[in-house]
Amino acid sequence: MKTPFSDASYLARVRRLGKLAVVAASRYPLKVGAIELVQHGENTTFRVDAKGGQKYLLRVHRPGYHTKAAIQEELAWLDQLSQAGLSVPKPIAAKSGEWVETVGSHDLPAPLSCSLLHWLDGRFIRKSVSPKHLYRVGAMVADLQTRAARSVVVHRRYWGSEGLVGAGARFGSVDSLAGIRPELQAAITRARKRVLQELREFERRFPQRQGLIHADLHFGNILSAGGRLLAIDFDDCGHGFHAYDLAVPLLSAEGMVGNERRARLPELEDALILGYSSKKTWDRHDERVFPYFIAARRLAMLGWLSSRRDHPKLKKLLKRAAAKAVRSLQRRGLAGLLQKVAD
Repeated sequence: MKTPFSDASYLARVRRLGKLAVVAASRYPLKVGAIELVQHGENTTFRVDAKGGQKYLLRVHRPGYHTKAAIQEELAWLDQLSQAGLSVPKPIAAKSGEWVETVGSHDLPAPLSCSLLHWLDGRFIRKSVSPKHLYRVGAMVADLQTRAARSVVVHRRYWGSEGLVGAGARFGSVDSLAGIRPELQAAITRARKRVLQELREFERRFPQRQGLIHADLHFGNILSAGGRLLAIDFDDCGHGFHAYDLAVPLLSAEGMVGNERRARLPELEDALILGYSSKKTWDRHDERVFPYFIAARRLAMLGWLSSRRDHPKLKKLLKRAAAKAVRSLQRRGLAGLLQKVAD
């Protein structure tokens, strides 16, 4: 008897999803030459090489994460951005005329949503991130948000104050993290409540500073190609704070810089904001609350790591990430969070 999917090993799950990907690819108007695994994470993604030379990204969507309607909402934004001339992964309609195909297999407990996108070629910026890069990222974020200004978000209302740091946050609660020292957990919970209070107030006062955002534009989702920066992986896009879209790449850049070059961080932050403000408004109200968006991203990622303990590469990271997050919260000026925590 075959092992149930929920009890199968990581590699066994990938193999079963690979078989599903072959069926899913056949639903789209292309002649498949080869299918290769890219990543098994939130979604399981495959590169599809068509016989005519074109390349595509096939996504097998993780069950329970987005509804089919929410996936369609993401693809509609990508289609809108593509039609406006922005270089983003353009969705491909299936033979049925739909963007999202529901595909089943006897190896899986339930059918899964699948979608196909044009593949974007480019390289990742893995080191030597510079103020020039951050300026261009800021401008790119502004362009994406400007193109989303009139979008009505119904199914992806993820990144408001409650979705980021509420007790029932989108990525999961951070109030009871497994294996975390009590003093670290207490600091994290205090921080979450403080950040939630600040974001609720900003949300109330400035509803116009919210809208459809990418929400996950770290440097693993940014390609460099032909002197341009390209945004990929819109899977987490949704309604949220505009400024949160800048906290994500800034923290990503901070992780790439490392401790030995930490003195450069203010320069990188200034460049990011300058690029953004060259195209969209940024004022003292955004400036004041921005540290809380950075803290919100730190906390949200702890919730995400906690929720993905089933992933062998992620489950080992939570304790280290929790300690790093608390140190970062202190540096960002959230006073009192480390009163009883040894650095």
